[in-house]
Amino acid sequence: MAFEIVFDDAKEFADLIATASNLIDEAAFKVTEEGIGMRAMDPSRVVLIDLNLPQSIFSKYEVEEGETIGVNMDHFKKILKRGKGKDTLILRKGDESFLEITFEGTAKRTFRLPLIDVEELELDLPELPFTAKVVLLGEVLKEAIKDASLVSDAIKFMAKENEFAMRAEGETNEVEIKLTLEDEGLLDLEVQEETRSAYGISYLADMVKGIGKTDEVTVRFGNEMPLQMDYYIRDEGKLTFLLAPRVED
Repeated sequence: MAFEIVFDDAKEFADLIATASNLIDEAAFKVTEEGIGMRAMDPSRVVLIDLNLPQSIFSKYEVEEGETIGVNMDHFKKILKRGKGKDTLILRKGDESFLEITFEGTAKRTFRLPLIDVEELELDLPELPFTAKVVLLGEVLKEAIKDASLVSDAIKFMAKENEFAMRAEGETNEVEIKLTLEDEGLLDLEVQEETRSAYGISYLADMVKGIGKTDEVTVRFGNEMPLQMDYYIRDEGKLTFLLAPRVED
């Protein structure tokens, strides 16, 4: 057995994979003794996705030898969606070229997902000189993106001392969402200088799909710079998106 990995909440894991699969068709997962990692770019090369799941967040983690497995994300997502919240998820891989996905709950259900060859991209997650860091509730971000999508295909993020705002402007109407630290939805705000940048709403909508209402999301951005969005999985795991800015005329 090359590996056997157990996660005790099948639905939580499914949501995580679903979020990543909104943006990419296939992915190469690196399974090592330390944990599972995946880094990929969407086909338009606008979003970089980085997933890091340390072995400590799994209830069982046995890896004989590290390897990289390629999967079709749509197929993987559809299988994982069959898991219920109380189900235990077991991922196994032997010498064969498929991943065995088992749900243990009221019954034991096992799927076999064929592995595919995925070109591994050597991508570095760049260290960027962000000037604003915003920590907010997932619900606030999701609702703001929905609001903005009624008006435009781009949303402007703006941060200044004591205030974070998101604004979208259409030909006739506009929407603005403002938050200060007195609002429940804004948990932390660090601003080095007044910062603003615009981003494509369709990408952001895909990035926030799997975020729960009460999840904390950390957003970092700079003036006309990429936006980095992090959210944590059981404190130690992390899913990161890096989204290129929309350059305004």
